[in-house]
Amino acid sequence: MYQPLTIGEKIYFSPLNKEDFVTNMLRWVNDPEVTHYMFTGTLPATLEQLEEEYKQITKSKNEVVFAIIDKEANKYIGNIGLYQINWTSRTAEMRRFIGEKKVWKKGYGTEAAKLIVAYGFERLNLNRIWAGNNVENIGSWKSNEKAGFKREGILRQEIYRNGKYYDAVRHGILREEYFANKGK
Repeated sequence: MYQPLTIGEKIYFSPLNKEDFVTNMLRWVNDPEVTHYMFTGTLPATLEQLEEEYKQITKSKNEVVFAIIDKEANKYIGNIGLYQINWTSRTAEMRRFIGEKKVWKKGYGTEAAKLIVAYGFERLNLNRIWAGNNVENIGSWKSNEKAGFKREGILRQEIYRNGKYYDAVRHGILREEYFANKGK
């Protein structure tokens, strides 16, 4: 059912499967706990919207998105991708979404970030990958730092969610930093 493309210790990346993507994302993005710190989830998602999102992702030349599969359970647990790829500047935004709450805080997000960074620099020849998070989503931005990202700044009141504005923290990693620390 899944096709391992990039394999890690606990997870592997597989191409997105429309049925898995739509049915799981419908459950995940409509769960307030899963989307608490995200832009996604403010409005309810529909099956039709997620089918359209799947079409856009899989047709885009400027986005590379994978399903994250738990190796042991062979279960789809989330998505990770490089978005807004600028082929001239060789930059991209990393977005990671672990929807399965049972695997939170077990290192899956960090491993996924490390694998997508390696893919971006080694396969796509990118020069810079950046990520943004709600500043209160400490687990996510610490995971980025464990994957080699460096804090670049704070965007004040960037996100409106849960009835208030949140700052966003931006992290980035450069190609030279990745290769200097590869294998450490």
